[in-house]
This record gives sequence, C-alpha cells and structure tokens, in this order.
Amino acid sequence: MNAYTHILILSASQGDTLALAPLDLTDGAQTPPDEFLLIRFGENDYTKGEEQGRFAFSESDADAILADFSRRAKDGVIDYEHQTLKGVEAPAAGWITGLAKTAAGLVAKVDWTDRAKERLQSREYRYHSPVLHFREGRPYQLHSVALTNHPALHGYPALVADDNSKPNQEDKKMNEHLKKIAALLGVTVVALADGKEDEKATADAVLAKLGEAQAANAATAELLKLHDTPTIEALGVKIAGMVPAAEKAELQLRLAKNDAEKAVAKAFSDGKLVEAQREWALKLAEKDLQAFSDYAAKAPKVAPGPLDASIAGNPPKNTDGAPKSFTDAELKVFKTLNLSDEQINKIKEGK
Repeated sequence: MNAYTHILILSASQGDTLALAPLDLTDGAQTPPDEFLLIRFGENDYTKGEEQGRFAFSESDADAILADFSRRAKDGVIDYEHQTLKGVEAPAAGWITGLAKTAAGLVAKVDWTDRAKERLQSREYRYHSPVLHFREGRPYQLHSVALTNHPALHGYPALVADDNSKPNQEDKKMNEHLKKIAALLGVTVVALADGKEDEKATADAVLAKLGEAQAANAATAELLKLHDTPTIEALGVKIAGMVPAAEKAELQLRLAKNDAEKAVAKAFSDGKLVEAQREWALKLAEKDLQAFSDYAAKAPKVAPGPLDASIAGNPPKNTDGAPKSFTDAELKVFKTLNLSDEQINKIKEGK
C-alpha cells in the first residue's frame, strides 16, 4: 500500500470491501439510464460483512473527484463484479463519459454496451458499485465502477425498475407520500377514466401549488423586510398604529377630554365640586387625569349631591361662618393649573 489510504468500494459479499448502489433516476423505466447518481451528498451508511459504518460525501469531495477525472482525460470503465481489480479478463459493461455535480450528488454519464443493456433489462444485474480512493478519510478519486447484485450501501434502489406494470415498494411509498402532500396542500388527486390515479398529473398539481406558496412566501418576506418586522402579527400591530400624526394627536385630545368630562361629572355627583370650579377642574383633568382623580378622592364634600338638594347653592363654610380654607391637596392642584390668587379667592367664595 502506498502513501495514500485506499478503500476499494466493492461487493459486500467479499467481506473486505464495500458496494455503493445508485439512486434510481430512471423514473421507473426499464431502459438502462443514460446517467445515474454515483454517490449522494451527506452521510452514507453501509454494511460491509458484519461491520457497519458510515462515511460523508461533500461538495468538496465531488470537486476533487471531478478534477482528477478531468486531469486523466479518459472515460472511466464500468465492469462486472470488479473484475478490473482482480487481474483477470475484464470486459467493459459500459464507459463513464463524464461526471457532473448536481444538488443530489455526483452523477455519472454512461454509454452502456449492448450486452450490459440486455443484462440490466433482464435484471441479471441491478446495482452499481464505484471504486473510490480515499486520502485522509476523504474520497478524492474514482477508479472504476462495477455492476453487482450485492450493494452494501443502505437505501439505494436498483438502476432499473422491476416491472412498469407492477410498481415496486419504493414506487408505492413515493405515491403514498405524494398523496399525503397533496392532502396537506388541498390538491385533489387526479383520477383517470379507468379509476386509476394519475401520479404525474397529481405531482404537477402539487408542484404548481408549492410554486404558488413559494411566491406568496416571497411576497410576504419582502413585505416584512420593507416594514422591518419579524412576523405577520408584528406587522399587523405596526400597521394598526400607523395613524397620521395630526389625526393621532386629535384623537388623543378627544379621548383625554372625554375621560376628563367623565371624571369631573363624577366629582360633581359626589359633591366634591361647585360650579365655579368646573373650568379649572376640566383643565386639570385633561392635563393630568391622575392628579385630578387624587384631588377628587381626598377633597371634602362642598356641594350637595343628588340627595342633598336642601343645601343646594350654599358654598362651604367653616364653623365660624367664613369661607372654607383649602387643603394642601387643593392648593397643589391650583398651583399645577397656575391659577392666580384672584381666581383662587373666587373659588373659595363659591363664585
């Protein structure tokens, strides 16, 4: 073994090697594909003999293999059961004419021999197994690919479907999954005249619905970005508060005046005010409703309430008959309103 660490991806039945099978890109067709997925991106689980393991395949790994394939400038061989590695006659089953990186992983473009096509169509061979060289735990070179019936990698279906008239288990699972997605999106499963379901038409309808949702999401995202809000709920709150400044100020004044009138009316009803106090009471309540409420709560009863009509019109007097003096709380209110001594005296006299 040279300075590099080699892991040969071979048939699992040989004990010391590992087989990779491709993802099925044939859409259920029995014709061998013109291209197929060699290795998918992400974590790949495998069983090699009694050993279970996992290796990762990333875009940088794919780039390394692509660069090496381009540097060698020759088609890659596809053989049977890795005969190229055994030093025996190794007829080609096909040739890898190119590699390409896709969203799913590394894809091989292949030119099959007539014999290989027949054997794949008759299902004598169903899976493929690439031979990868690893360096420091990362794949960097594709040596060759073999047709095999003993893949070690988990979850990879066959190159060619069993029979178009009898969908395999993977097809059935996919169709059921499609139905669930259609139900979630409110898409009606398309039925043919003979009562069967048209999976392609249903899939097209699902994709159209997803496209609409994606467009709506994009518009929503743009709207949220425009208004600098994280959610639709936050945007609603913000829009609700988008009142022109002049209208907002006028509304606040109307609300404050309404609250002030209610508070003053209650104070009159409780006998805490006389008519001469109405103007300053309204001003105070509009300016500082809490201050007026505190005053009204502490102020003594100075005028008849609804049940005190017998003393209506008499201003509050001290025991000596003189006009009543104001409390500290009342004087604080007068000071807040910037009332003159003359105005205070008129209030004291009940005028």
